[in-house]
Amino acid sequence: MAVTLKEKRELNNFLDLLAFSTVERFYPTSAMNYTHVTSLEDTFDYFLDLVESGELSIVWEVKCTTDKFICARKIKDAHSKEVLLNKDVTCDICGHEFTVSANDLFPAFEITPDFRQIVREDKKKTSNRLKIKRSYARA
Repeated sequence: MAVTLKEKRELNNFLDLLAFSTVERFYPTSAMNYTHVTSLEDTFDYFLDLVESGELSIVWEVKCTTDKFICARKIKDAHSKEVLLNKDVTCDICGHEFTVSANDLFPAFEITPDFRQIVREDKKKTSNRLKIKRSYARA
C-alpha cells in the first residue's frame, strides 16, 4: 500500500519545514511522529521516490548492536551501503566489535541543497505575496 494523497501532503509539509530549518538529517520515524502516516514502510518507500527525484538523499548509518545493553551509538555513515557492509567496526562508547551486516544499517535522509534552496525561495515569494495583499487590504 502506498501513502494516500493526504499523507503525501503531510509528508511534503514536514519536508518543507525541515528544508526551511537548519535540520541536516532525519529519520522516517520522525516524519511519522509529525504526520498521521502510520506505515513506516510506506513512509520509507515515499522517501526513496524522493531520493530518485533528487529532493532527498539517503545516508546509511551503522549503529552499535551489542546484545549486552542498549547502546545504539552511531559509529559510521555513508551514502552507499556497499561502503559499510562487511567492515569491522568498534563502538567508541561500549567497545563492542563487530562486522557490519545489513541488520546493522539504519536509513536516514538528508534534504538536498537544490530542494532546500527551492523551498526557501518559495517561502520568500509567499511572504512577499502576503505583504502585497495586506497593503491592498489597507487601501
